[in-house]
Amino acid sequence: MQDLRDIRTICLDCFGTLDPRTHVCRHCNKRAADNQVPSQALPQRSLLGGRYLIGMPLGRGGFGITYKAYDMLTCTRVAIKEFFPKGYTKRVPRSCAVDVNDAGNAKAFNYWLTAFIQEAKVLTSIKHLDGIVGIHDFFLTNNTAYIVMEYLDGMSLFRFINGRGGRLHITETLNVMRPVLETLHRLHLHGVIHKDISPENIQIVNNRQIKLIDFGAASIYTQNVSKPFFVLKKGYSPIELYSQGGAQGPWTDIYEIGATIYTCLVGNPPPESNERRTNDKLVPPSALNIKIQPVRERSLLKALAVDPKDRYSNIAEFQQMFYGEFMPF
Repeated sequence: MQDLRDIRTICLDCFGTLDPRTHVCRHCNKRAADNQVPSQALPQRSLLGGRYLIGMPLGRGGFGITYKAYDMLTCTRVAIKEFFPKGYTKRVPRSCAVDVNDAGNAKAFNYWLTAFIQEAKVLTSIKHLDGIVGIHDFFLTNNTAYIVMEYLDGMSLFRFINGRGGRLHITETLNVMRPVLETLHRLHLHGVIHKDISPENIQIVNNRQIKLIDFGAASIYTQNVSKPFFVLKKGYSPIELYSQGGAQGPWTDIYEIGATIYTCLVGNPPPESNERRTNDKLVPPSALNIKIQPVRERSLLKALAVDPKDRYSNIAEFQQMFYGEFMPF
């Protein structure tokens, strides 16, 4: 059912209704005047596509800004990712429109925009799968592009680990990571590799679902469809992402999964893979007095092998050894 309220009366935090006299939200008790958005963000109460009311920004990454938003047509909260690469763009004054900040950046802007559109295509191709953030819509406007996704109310695995004192017990790690491995298994069967797995990109939703988010670097590797950029994350990125010619595949995600599990157990990620290539200082969890079964530790260290040829070739092999369970290949 369509929401017919005047958008000036809608709270930008929870999308409840503002009191007409005090302009305080009747639901979350926040005052409308207290909402301050960054100068580069979309203006408050922008309405995209004639239906999406833009709320407060949720985060700013290297390639875009993600907003909390409200779908006036379906009366549901969503998250909207706007293509707005840092260092290349500016907001047109008193407008929603985006422009390059220098004429010399136009080619680079279009180059990255192609990658952003590819992200939407990847998400659309796998939107029926459980365990990943769902995509609802995608459109071009304001000289840029937008991806409309489901709004995930919860916390990242990174925050969850910090809330547990900086690291997790092996049992808790197994419980949290099991659905992530199962999701990756399904992604790989559809030819998609994520390439940016870390505790920040695993979301624990309030109903205890575990969701994999941020497919900005994902590729359809079976079709040799690759993004024109890659993401390097200290401690999580495998050696093949440091080289333009490095072959990428499920083994790429397996390394990042191994690094994420290592972080859960130890409290910090492994040393960077490009440093490990010449001087490997990776310390096994057991050497740090972490309780882990020897067979699980061996499988974890195999997943974290610097040379891709020494890792598991698919996620099912890793799950079988790490969990002692069989998954169909």
